[in-house]
Amino acid sequence: MAAASSLLHNLKKSRRKLLILLFSSVLLLALIATVTTLFFSRSSSVSTSHVILHRSCGATRYPSLCLSAISSSPSLLSSISSHRDVILASLNLTASAVHRSVLHVHSLSSAYANLTARERTALADCLDMFHVSLDELRRTANDLRVLPVATKDHPRPLPADPEILVSAAMSNQESCLDGFSHDQLDRRLRGSLIAELTHVMHMCSNALGMIKGLPGRAGVHRRKAMGLGVDKEGWPEWMGEEDRRRMAAEEVAADAVVAGDGTGDYSTVGEAVAAAPSKSQKRYVIRIKAGTYAENVEVPKKKTNIMFVGDGRETTVITGSRNVVDGSTTFRSATLAVVGEGFLARGLRIENTAGPSKHQAVALRVGADFSAFYDCDILGYQDTLYIHSLRQFFRGCLIQAEAAEFTPGSFIAGSSWLEATGFPYSLGLSS
Repeated sequence: MAAASSLLHNLKKSRRKLLILLFSSVLLLALIATVTTLFFSRSSSVSTSHVILHRSCGATRYPSLCLSAISSSPSLLSSISSHRDVILASLNLTASAVHRSVLHVHSLSSAYANLTARERTALADCLDMFHVSLDELRRTANDLRVLPVATKDHPRPLPADPEILVSAAMSNQESCLDGFSHDQLDRRLRGSLIAELTHVMHMCSNALGMIKGLPGRAGVHRRKAMGLGVDKEGWPEWMGEEDRRRMAAEEVAADAVVAGDGTGDYSTVGEAVAAAPSKSQKRYVIRIKAGTYAENVEVPKKKTNIMFVGDGRETTVITGSRNVVDGSTTFRSATLAVVGEGFLARGLRIENTAGPSKHQAVALRVGADFSAFYDCDILGYQDTLYIHSLRQFFRGCLIQAEAAEFTPGSFIAGSSWLEATGFPYSLGLSS
């Protein structure tokens, strides 16, 4: 009896061990299956990301840079599931490169104790343009994120703003380098910056190539999409009715008045611009009474939707004489420099009187998107009009420079780049 009881006990014990072993085996098999699934799923995901990356980078001018830059960042690579994701990753890396350039320029300012005045100005120019570039890249990424999904079967028109903004960011890098091209001393700083700024320009070029490959680009009317369309009344299609009225009306209600004789709110144009609201969504009109205003005026990026209304192109004059020979950069020599979006001007003269012996001496520099000039004189000798980036419109304006260098006809005929910048070269220039 005792033997039978012992045998039964051993059988139960063996059975329990067997059940535990079977349960453990099932758990192990489940774990192996899970790990295997995750491995192959991840491998498939990585493989898919690589396929998309290679296809997207194949449309760029610098495919090796496109591939290596994104592949070197596992987090960016794993985020790729579409062509748009590759563009966003490229923009992210481009912005990081611009940030590094900002730090480098700050370090150069500290490292050299004997910088010339022009070198310090050129470094400041670069910092301004880098910060503008970062904003343009950020806006491009935001625009791309909110675009409706388009496919080859169901394309949706893609706004041209991303192309315009990335082109402007690329122009800023070139303009930065131009500031160190005037003499041998300047070139020591150019040499330390050229590699990294060339890298940024190549990254911007790649982003442009991929943006053009987005579904929805084909069939878009290029001039209309880029904001270059002009209506039958001769105004840009992006200009609203109120602004069209302001540009043509004899009287325009002013928010501020500038008068050199003290009869206005301000005695200089620069003071009026400084007092204008920042990031305004409404039109802010500054009337500039007849007189000669000897000053260099800048409308910075934060001063949006400002309008200058003069008393006439022969009586309201903003004049300056900054030039490269006397130590300025071309970029900073402008008598009037406009960066704030939505700027309008009518009925005034902008001039740089430095003369031909002073080389580059800009009267008007424009990097303001959706800006327009009507019934204005823009006078100088060399580099009179510096259309830096983005979209501008000129109508009924006289643009005067050295006869050998500039005529409206040669300007139009020889400027294939104008469509990219937004200059409506089919009209608006007076000879």
